[in-house]
This record gives sequence, C-alpha cells and structure tokens, in this order.
Amino acid sequence: MIRSIKIAIADDEEDIRQYFRRLLPRLGYELVGEAENGRELVELCQSVKPDLVITDVMMPKMSGIEAADEIIKTLSVPIIILSSHEKPNGDTNTFIVDYLQKPVSIPDLQAAITRACPAS
Repeated sequence: MIRSIKIAIADDEEDIRQYFRRLLPRLGYELVGEAENGRELVELCQSVKPDLVITDVMMPKMSGIEAADEIIKTLSVPIIILSSHEKPNGDTNTFIVDYLQKPVSIPDLQAAITRACPAS
C-alpha cells in the first residue's frame, strides 16, 4: 500500500493556504499543518516532521528561504518554493527541489510533488 505524502504549507496569504487546504487532500496528499510565516513553518516542521514542505518566499518574520535553511538543519525534507516572481539565480539549497511561480497549476504542482517525493 502506498502511504500518503505528509505535506506542510506556508504562505502569508490566507486564500493561498485555503487553496492548498482544499486541493492537497483531493489529490491524495495529507496536509499535516500550515503556517503564515517562516518562523511558524520552522516550528511546525519540528513538530509534525512532514515528508514535504511547500512554502512561499516572501513572508513576514522569516522568508521561505530562511525557513528552509533552518528546517534542513534538523530535518532532511524536500522543499518546494512558491513565488510571484521568477526563480532567482544562484539558489544553492539542495533541499529546494522545485521553484513554482504563482499562480500554480495543478499539473505543475503534481509534477513538483512527484519529483520531490518519487518513492512515495
């Protein structure tokens, strides 16, 4: 039996979190928590230990990139970054497996999740 991928999400926009809250379970994934800023995301990941993190870049208190850097210090988890802007050059964090531009299409999201968690 294939287990469901446990996903944590972070975005400072409630409508984006709500979109993922509705979409991920319909696609067969388990949403294990959500955060509205990078600091909350770090705490969430330490608590629930997700299989995958999907996070916005620009958030208050701590950016998604800064949160990713903190998360990977204690947890080996792939990270998908969301942004309204194009992918920046020089992104060296090896745990960032994909960079999706908003608005994210369902096929692009599913492909990114498959790349991030191929064995699940």
